[in-house]
Amino acid sequence: MSLSFTRRLKEAKKLVHNGAVKKYIINGKSERWIVVGNSRDYLNLATPIWCRCYAFQQGIYQNPFFQCKHSLAVKIAIKEKKFDKFDLAKEEFEPLRKEWLF
Repeated sequence: MSLSFTRRLKEAKKLVHNGAVKKYIINGKSERWIVVGNSRDYLNLATPIWCRCYAFQQGIYQNPFFQCKHSLAVKIAIKEKKFDKFDLAKEEFEPLRKEWLF
């Protein structure tokens, strides 16, 4: 395990412990994950693994197996069942999605 991965894993566990992982269910079927960061919230997909953060966007081009701390946090939260869950209609989710993509 590389030092950078170890650091990301430690930070991911801290995010989960601090309650930063949120699961949004849209129209009872689609799911999106949000990880609350220090400066913004990050839109995240569990499958396939994808995150809006800069580290993921840059890292994935260099290493197709790269996972940022936000993606790791989602995996940990799912495994430990430690996340807040919200059910939204598509109309309620759309303004949030736009905010999270920028």
